Amino acid sequence: MKILLAYKCHPQGAKDPFTSLLPVGLLSLSAVLREAGHRVILANLSRTSWSEVRHLLQRLSPELVGVSQFTHNRSESVRLAALAKEVDPACCVVFGGPHATHSWREQLERHREVDAIVLGEGEQTLLELVQARSEGRPLSQVAGVACREGNDVALGPARAAVAELDRLPLPGADPGETIGVDLRRQLEFVITSRGCPASCLFCSSPLFWGRGVRFRSPASVVQELRLLKERFGLIYFSFRDDTFTANRARVLEICRLIEEQRLHILWNCQSRVNAVDQEMLVAMKRAGCECIQFGVESGSPEMLKALGKKILPADVERAAAAARKAGINLSVYLITGIPGETDEDLQQTVRLIDRIRPQDGQVSPLVYYPGTELLHGAVRRREVPAQLFEEKEGEGFLVRRDPFVECSRQSMMKALQKAGKKARFTRADFAAQRELVGYSFVTELLQAEALEQDGDWEGAVRICRAMTRQEPDNPWGWLQLAGLQERADDLAGAARSYRQLAQLVPNHLPAYVALGELTLAQGDRAAAARHYQRALELDPADEAALEGAAQAGVGRGK
Repeated sequence: MKILLAYKCHPQGAKDPFTSLLPVGLLSLSAVLREAGHRVILANLSRTSWSEVRHLLQRLSPELVGVSQFTHNRSESVRLAALAKEVDPACCVVFGGPHATHSWREQLERHREVDAIVLGEGEQTLLELVQARSEGRPLSQVAGVACREGNDVALGPARAAVAELDRLPLPGADPGETIGVDLRRQLEFVITSRGCPASCLFCSSPLFWGRGVRFRSPASVVQELRLLKERFGLIYFSFRDDTFTANRARVLEICRLIEEQRLHILWNCQSRVNAVDQEMLVAMKRAGCECIQFGVESGSPEMLKALGKKILPADVERAAAAARKAGINLSVYLITGIPGETDEDLQQTVRLIDRIRPQDGQVSPLVYYPGTELLHGAVRRREVPAQLFEEKEGEGFLVRRDPFVECSRQSMMKALQKAGKKARFTRADFAAQRELVGYSFVTELLQAEALEQDGDWEGAVRICRAMTRQEPDNPWGWLQLAGLQERADDLAGAARSYRQLAQLVPNHLPAYVALGELTLAQGDRAAAARHYQRALELDPADEAALEGAAQAGVGRGK
């Protein structure tokens, strides 16, 4: 069957570097369907006009269109479904994703453009739905599906969660046909587990994934990282698990394998403050972790309890101190606009920010989302209508709308900016990190960046040259050195460093673009053309390579 898996975010999200990306789940769905022999086209339509979407649907003529629906793009998803039906009424339109899962009845009752909804985890469900559709069997017989039968809405049997995540194909192994997808940017985001050990009242993860956490094996995770590095030249990753550190032994083994196999990758992750310890953070630092993001939410014990966080400010301080001691940058998520939140609660949060000194953070007003206990409770108390997201437009709906919310958000943002200036590691900090962690290229990178910011170019270069001597097979020393040399107008030196980087990571696209720019600046158009040509072989749509190739006087096919 010819299948189009598509995503189109809301207009504001199209400008956001993260919201505009495909949901990671679509890549996994595509891999499963392609493994079963179906033709699948992955389409990121976030920056595609509606007229272009229409032409795309007409040209592809998919038999089934799968749409990833979040709360922020619920209206765009419905419009996409309607357009698919308008172009081909026989096309089967299937929704999946968090919003569709948590509001399946409303979607099917109100939007006849939608034929079926995959509930929660979708790989096996969508595969069986496609098979049922091909064989003419009722979709309501497929476990994990809600669908329309005539004028009624039917709910299929419940489906058990995927027990062995390692059995799912790796999304980056063979992405197949794509439209509007920046694979290198897309594949930086890696999922190694499903579910969360917590049950925060504002989060829909437990209802979507089910209670508990399921994990991929350390060997599978490291296999994927190696594959992405070798095939796409990626050396920076972001683990997007709800709580990457939920299983301590697994994290330590992943870190051990990364070190043992000398992957030399840099990465960040999300975690909870009560799911880390000093030994784990040291192991993570040695394996390339440069930043950890904690859901702190508030510095007020009362507000943390109101959110169902099951942590205390003291837990936050312990985790933040351990991350700082290991030399891992700290980023925090904060929430304001909580029912009952007062100026005193705000000041407790501001004081906590000052104590833990995060490098950066985000502040979000508390909003309702489908599938959360926060919304269910508000509906039970008749504070909001059950059909809130069908009756009103908007990405999300604030729990509180009084002036305090914006004032509090601004105060937290100012506190974060102030703390960020105090958060910089000092020479003494770096020395202490080396004493605790031992040699870590992350420490060297961060100190080189700090010296450069302070104007100590010679010191930064000295550290980078030492990195290339200590670990000549580590691309990060050469990359950092090349950047310093380029900014110091040592173009020949920078070119040598980028060439070394390209030898270590042959498919690292930015290295070839940089070499093209450097050799073009030196007047060697022939060498620039070769470098840009190599970049275009890796990504024919790369804008910098296309622009550089034009300046060098070569075309895409030359």
